[in-house]
Amino acid sequence: MSPTADQTLSLPLEDVGSDDRSRVGGKAASLGEMIRELSGAGIRVPGGFATTARAFHLFLAEPVPPAPDPTEVAGDSSGEVADLWKAVRHRLSGDETLKEALEVVFDPELEDGGQTVPTEPGVRALLARGLVQATALPPALADEIRRGHGTLEDRYGAGCDAAVRSSATVEDSELASFAGQYESFLNVRGAPAVLAAWKGCVASAFTERAVSYLEAQGMNPLTGAVSVVVMKMVRSDLATSGVLFTLDPDSGNPNLMSITSSYGLGEFVVQGTVTPDTFLLWKEGLRRGHPALVQRELGAKDRALIYSSHGGTATESVDVEASRQRAWSISTDEILELGRMALAIEDHYGRPMDVEWAKDGRTGEIFIVQARPETVHAGGDGATSVVRNWRMDPALVDRLRAEDRVLLEGLAVGTRIGAGKVRIYGDYEEVIARKRALRTVTAAGGAVEKLKPEERIFDEGDVLVTSLTTPDWEPLMKQASLIITERGGRTSHAAIVAREFGIPAIVGVQDAMQRLRSLQEVTGSCAEGDTGVVFDGIHPFHVEEVPLEDGEPLETRIKLNVGFPGKSPRDAMLPSDGVGLARLEFILTAQVGIHPLTLVWFEELRHFVRTGEVAEALMPFRAALQKEDREELDALLGAVERRTPGYDSPAAFFVDRVRSGVALICASFHPRPVLVRLSDLKSNEYRDLLGGRLFEPREENPMIGWRGASRYTDPLFEPAFQLELAALADVRSGLGLDNLQLMVPFCRSPEEGIGVVELLDHHGLGPSGGTPLFLMVEIPSNVLEAEAFIDAMSLSGGSIGSNDLVQTVYAVSRDDLEGYAHPPDARSPAVRTMIREAVERFGARGVEIGICGQAPSDHPDEIPPFLVECGISSISVTPDTFFRVKRAVQRAEAKARGATGGGAEREGWRVGCGARARARGWRRGQRRRRRGAKRGRGAKANAPVCAFSPLLNNMLHGGSAPAPIEGFSPLLTKIHTRTGTVAGISEPRTATSDCDPGLLVATPNPGCGDPGLPVVLPIATSGPQADPGARPDPSSLPHPRENEWMVGGAAPPPISILYILRPRRRGLSAFHIARLPSFGPGSRKPQTEASAPDPSN
Repeated sequence: MSPTADQTLSLPLEDVGSDDRSRVGGKAASLGEMIRELSGAGIRVPGGFATTARAFHLFLAEPVPPAPDPTEVAGDSSGEVADLWKAVRHRLSGDETLKEALEVVFDPELEDGGQTVPTEPGVRALLARGLVQATALPPALADEIRRGHGTLEDRYGAGCDAAVRSSATVEDSELASFAGQYESFLNVRGAPAVLAAWKGCVASAFTERAVSYLEAQGMNPLTGAVSVVVMKMVRSDLATSGVLFTLDPDSGNPNLMSITSSYGLGEFVVQGTVTPDTFLLWKEGLRRGHPALVQRELGAKDRALIYSSHGGTATESVDVEASRQRAWSISTDEILELGRMALAIEDHYGRPMDVEWAKDGRTGEIFIVQARPETVHAGGDGATSVVRNWRMDPALVDRLRAEDRVLLEGLAVGTRIGAGKVRIYGDYEEVIARKRALRTVTAAGGAVEKLKPEERIFDEGDVLVTSLTTPDWEPLMKQASLIITERGGRTSHAAIVAREFGIPAIVGVQDAMQRLRSLQEVTGSCAEGDTGVVFDGIHPFHVEEVPLEDGEPLETRIKLNVGFPGKSPRDAMLPSDGVGLARLEFILTAQVGIHPLTLVWFEELRHFVRTGEVAEALMPFRAALQKEDREELDALLGAVERRTPGYDSPAAFFVDRVRSGVALICASFHPRPVLVRLSDLKSNEYRDLLGGRLFEPREENPMIGWRGASRYTDPLFEPAFQLELAALADVRSGLGLDNLQLMVPFCRSPEEGIGVVELLDHHGLGPSGGTPLFLMVEIPSNVLEAEAFIDAMSLSGGSIGSNDLVQTVYAVSRDDLEGYAHPPDARSPAVRTMIREAVERFGARGVEIGICGQAPSDHPDEIPPFLVECGISSISVTPDTFFRVKRAVQRAEAKARGATGGGAEREGWRVGCGARARARGWRRGQRRRRRGAKRGRGAKANAPVCAFSPLLNNMLHGGSAPAPIEGFSPLLTKIHTRTGTVAGISEPRTATSDCDPGLLVATPNPGCGDPGLPVVLPIATSGPQADPGARPDPSSLPHPRENEWMVGGAAPPPISILYILRPRRRGLSAFHIARLPSFGPGSRKPQTEASAPDPSN
């Protein structure tokens, strides 16, 4: 930077960029950077100019005037500012600059007559602002501002409205946002008003909140400089504005983008004065060109900030008419346009961003008016050694709900829990008045510690309850254990500050100040999902700190059970392998709440209410309808209409809710798989939904009644199921969330499963359309006829539902187990036998088999080791038990490795090319051989395995290695010798034999030979049988890399573990492992051929 440039007092925004932060502050630098670098990407930023840090320091070098008295400018009503000014003047010689005077004001050791001046930070801040306002602008600076404003009028027209905004050199960094710390002035017209607003921006650097924030960041109030941006106003007072984050602001999930929107100028959204509409986008879907809006929530939007109807430069707050409150404030196309803009901004800066936007009501264009780094989740290097989970005992939560001790509900900010005594303040002026009264008491000799609780202002750990917060509240907010506001959304001031300080907050709670009492003890939980709950009384909770230790990689995949979509962004931050069970039931009960047939037949029901005539579609339900009071039914339909505003039809509401719930889960976890179980509410649960009594029978035992697959194909329920499928089809094909997998629950027979698959295929959701389909294994028939189910439904896998499996195996109702003297559970012998058999049968067919029931979560130290022993592919558990189950699996797998003496034998082994597979251990192979021998089907020791048996026998007895056989390209498979997993496998070019071709992979015994070199033998049956002694031309094979070896010019090293892999319809699967004794060149050969296990088993 040249010396001349250092003297510049203002710069056009298009002439500054990110490197100019020290000259024009973070806000101006970012605006200029986007104008210069992102205009070509469709980013629109209003034009304007910024005064520089040099201008700020020039102003601070001005002398402090003797008049007017700064205490008058500051509006001193208590006399405290005058007392402070008197002490300051004693330190001044009379010709000090503004900067020198401010240094004295903020000197903590300031004395008056030998006594330290006891003043509150707010008093010092008030005097500092008075000094700023009393000091005249340097003529050169005033001329520069007038010149810049004239250029703005030349561009946009005389008398154009401008926004005058602070841009401090210390704000909008990666570690601190300084959101809302400095003032902005809107709808400013004319040069004199701009000059006054400029001084107001500088004065705002010395508010109590800004000083407090700076001190919290370890900075002096005079650190840095204040630049001021003067830019063209975007007429969002005639349209909408809002805030967006390029990650989920509560969880930090980087897959998502959050957008808020409300009517009028953006200050109400930032301050939290209104509860805005909220939208979540899937970022990767946007990049792929999909309409990736995964969730939207309608906000109240009851107030709007607009230009004053009286003219001039003022703004005013107005009511929003009811019809606009019930409508979305921006269209889907505008949401997607904003999303694409935000992606371009994030990509340019290379970090998550916090962006303010505004739509011009005259032109219809969307402008970006600020972009700064997101600081809560992206601060520092992001590294952490522990995960902290806040939890209340679920049984306690259920009891409190049953006892009607839920006081309030609102939007949860963060995931923490707080408890304490309530302090209610209508606005910050009440706090100031209480502070003044307290100072009067202490000045009279009163001791603060002797004050009664009701006389105190706010104690550390109290619960702050107010209508909304502004930056003035921040010194108080930092002391709170919980913040509750009546207004605001997840991007309001209260929410942003609460996240930054790590304080739980519940916002948008209507009538909170009326429904709570001062000093009432409450507990507020943000750990229950996206709804924050306030309980009466102080209740125990705990914080679990789980170390993030990598440990030995697992061969058993650990997945999560997910119910509430609102929790999924946070749950997805756990290092899981995806979702093993996503329950639609939570979406149907909590987010829909209406029986789907009530929505399907809404118009027919309305017709019945008006005329008494039963439509043909409702004839199966005629008896129930005729028992209904038509006035009560009319009230029910009115309730449905009130729950479904903004939709073309009630049925569209159902589709949207299911789609958005499932899409949020899939987007949060993408690209990890999400296994969604199709709806499995029982008839008694459906009856509890709005309108459910019209369509549901009363069953004696709903647990084994009309549920699961039997519902889907029933003509009475199929119209409702079609809505569900339409929603799921839109998730996968419309939004492009290709990690969606589906699971059919409670399917009694393969024939029933075929009917379900036909319905899925009709919507492009079946196996023929590429959607992986799983079966909920929860009925004995699912185990005993596993092969038939797999073939009939073209299953990709199964998932054991231990909850229902217990009741169907033991013929008990799980809802009544407490009445049994010896209640069975998943640890009971018959259930364990069924689980083991299911794992073996599904595994033998090369498809995935997991478990998603509650058993591993309820008994994390007992069930997971048993499942690992069985060789299960995956275990799905509740998020709160994830780490405990993972540690149990790590111990079980380590024990299995130690028992077998090798690092390569793994239960649940999987192939790196993506095919789901698992390998059975030596013990299970022995059991199957014994069973086969008893049935007369046991394989003899010397029986040919298939066409590659000669090759296997030759290798087992120390012979030289065979050449790759025709039909396979030369390949090199890398095996991680520490974990035994395969990094990549070449596909065969041909496979024409009756016996599947395959790959024979052997890992060397770590105890002898060369332990770092695996053996890879390509085997095929097409073409003539190879001579076992033949050797390939080494020059025709790929050159080995580190830790890789291929049979070429040397014999294989000793072998301890053998894997046989075969191509299947959906890729390669590993379905045999044999534990072999160590032999090979240089080692003792087996005495008999039978001493080696037969790999065919």
